[in-house]
Amino acid sequence: MKNKTLFVVALGVVLMGSTMDAQELVLPQGMEILTPDDVEVTVSTARANDKDKALTIAGSSEKGYKAYFTAKDAEHGEELWVSDGTKEGTMMVKDIYLGSTSSNVLYLTRFNDKVVFQATANDDDGAELWISDGTEAGTYMITDINILGGSEPAGFTQINEKEFIFGAKDYESISYGSEEQRWLWISDGTADGTRMLKDCKVIYPGAKVATDDERFFVRVGRKVFFKGDTKDNEYGEELWITDGTTEGTKMIMDINKTVADTETGATAGAQLDWFTNFKNEKLFFIAYSDEYGSEPWVSDGTPEGTYMIKDLTEGTDANGLPAGHGAFTPRVYKDKVYFRGYDPYYGLELLVTDFTEKGTHIVFDLNTNPTTIGTANGSPDLFCEFDGVLFMKGATGSDANLPETNFGLELFYSDGTAEGSKMQSDLNPGIGPNAAWEGIVISGSFYFRAQDQTPAAGSSQAWELFRIDSKDEFPKKVVDLGEGPDFVHSLRNLDGDLVFTSQIKKSLFVYKYRKENYDPEKDKENMDPDFGETSAINTLKADNNVRIYPNPASEYVYIDTDADVYGYTITDLSGRLLVKSTAASNKIDLDNLSTGTYILNVETSAGVMNSKLNVK
Repeated sequence: MKNKTLFVVALGVVLMGSTMDAQELVLPQGMEILTPDDVEVTVSTARANDKDKALTIAGSSEKGYKAYFTAKDAEHGEELWVSDGTKEGTMMVKDIYLGSTSSNVLYLTRFNDKVVFQATANDDDGAELWISDGTEAGTYMITDINILGGSEPAGFTQINEKEFIFGAKDYESISYGSEEQRWLWISDGTADGTRMLKDCKVIYPGAKVATDDERFFVRVGRKVFFKGDTKDNEYGEELWITDGTTEGTKMIMDINKTVADTETGATAGAQLDWFTNFKNEKLFFIAYSDEYGSEPWVSDGTPEGTYMIKDLTEGTDANGLPAGHGAFTPRVYKDKVYFRGYDPYYGLELLVTDFTEKGTHIVFDLNTNPTTIGTANGSPDLFCEFDGVLFMKGATGSDANLPETNFGLELFYSDGTAEGSKMQSDLNPGIGPNAAWEGIVISGSFYFRAQDQTPAAGSSQAWELFRIDSKDEFPKKVVDLGEGPDFVHSLRNLDGDLVFTSQIKKSLFVYKYRKENYDPEKDKENMDPDFGETSAINTLKADNNVRIYPNPASEYVYIDTDADVYGYTITDLSGRLLVKSTAASNKIDLDNLSTGTYILNVETSAGVMNSKLNVK
């Protein structure tokens, strides 16, 4: 596969190894391989973070952040590994299944400064619930949920500062009815704090998923929406919600009322996909109804607040069923949701919604090639916000006879208006596709995997690593790991540094790069989850007129209230006390707090106000 030296950049680090294969590999300055030569990283190539073999970042601003992943060697098989971004800090965490047998770690998911996951330590226990803080002593099975075999827990989703939910099998759920089921569980990371929440059937990430980006467990504020059914299969897979209590766990609505079983009256599933958290307030998703087909929906967690936004595809299809094209790769930008949706004239293009029918419409026609009814599909796949605009890839057309308008599949961005939407670059010249995917912003730079030339016939997409530092800069190839497809994937933010792996070189890479004029106040991302308020000023009780500002803050935060201030405390998200003051002051000095999210408790003559505080 490799038969010559690769020269990628003028200034680089030359690495030698027995694989790749006994040839020189030149990496750019700031990039290095973290895993040993005899270790193969086994991270899944799927785009979504919640797949079976995920590369996951966990930690805290106080303790630092680590990358958790799976890797294998001849002595231990496939096991849990961890890295702090240095070679010295990259190691196997624990040989969970002793010897060369793999423990089959699955669904690595952040839980504050730890990860939770499914693993098998022996054949008797089977696949059970585990937790790790990145040390051997701090890696252990939380509890044996299914005493007759593995509980196969999956769908881990942190619901608040101290608990996560998941689906799991126990003796009752595997012996109930005609099929084994996962029911809904909740845990605080301890055996005593792990219990079944509701005997409802849940579907977990990785099952029945058509594309890589879909997720079936999504937190919105301090509630989790998920795809489920009753244990008696009465409704098919419908929209459910939980607040972490048994009484607060319920089906929101039977969206698809098509009768699937005439004997029992059970209805069909709603084919739910593309769950997206809108500012901790609502869930955007697509659903199939018997009346309209697959269309965009929104829910605030109540039946009255759950509705189809707009029938984008009216009428019926060739089979007489409701027509519907759904919605794809939704992203929250400028207080709205943007997505690939259907317009009857323009086809599949960039659409936007404010959750009203009138406010749901096309933004920009990426592909202007004419058809018999309008223009061809641009089919944009949205990435993320960068440098004030929303990036995506889209199709312009592949007619070589129209070189002025047909560039293949290339990078676009939009500011939410037609005038502010444009093709960003023709990375793969001519009509060849750049095939960009997996966009992520790290330390003020935008990274993605793509190709600047079309691979030879029969080859897969190249997917090499690219970077831009401002929205109109032509993409720079960061590294070319080898001849042929690199298949770089699993791009993650390790507290300001990029970590990733690839198929051509199955190692863990780190890239420590800062753009020119890098500003940590503006360009460093918050690494902590946000469970709380979304507005800049947080108020617990309006009648007390207590608020804090600014939020986020860097040096000081002020308490605005008519009541007398008696003091305050600041804790981290786990509840650990960091600051305590009895001073009757409305100004709080933040100099001793690092970047992160905290809980501010202010004691006043009108009561105690609790607020999320973001320090930047």
